[in-house]
Amino acid sequence: MKETFDIERIYDTYALRLYRISLRIVGDEGDAEEIMHDTLLKLHELRRKDEILDLASWLSSVCIRKSIDRVRQKYRYKDFLSRYASEDRDEEERIEMDQEYDIESIRNALASLPDHYRLVLTLHLFEGYDYQEISQITGSKETSIRTLYMRGRQRLAKQLKEQNYGRS
Repeated sequence: MKETFDIERIYDTYALRLYRISLRIVGDEGDAEEIMHDTLLKLHELRRKDEILDLASWLSSVCIRKSIDRVRQKYRYKDFLSRYASEDRDEEERIEMDQEYDIESIRNALASLPDHYRLVLTLHLFEGYDYQEISQITGSKETSIRTLYMRGRQRLAKQLKEQNYGRS
């Protein structure tokens, strides 16, 4: 296909088809829309468009691969979370689930932690960043972030227990 691509015409022609392909694979409307746009962006950024023999087939193929990659990514993340959660349950210094702490006691215990523990705990627990993102933000190695998180959580649990015993 040697002609130049009119991205607006291609979008109008193929966007709904790509969206539906992706939606059937990923099962999430937002992800499907993002994958559809990523597929069209890949075409737009492609330097060797003349090598595409069948545009519809090429777009479908790219969309399917991107959708499968998204599903795999989510599966790996869920698998990691489930393994991590089981490790947490086994941890000796964990916060007991049946104990209730008020917000003020958690805030005080968190404030009493050293800055590096407080930063990692806040970013991970409250802001939802993963270890890799925290590593990029702080400039520290990901393994260091994991260690800081585990130690910080242990210290937070210890602080909460001490505060709880002080009230009894």
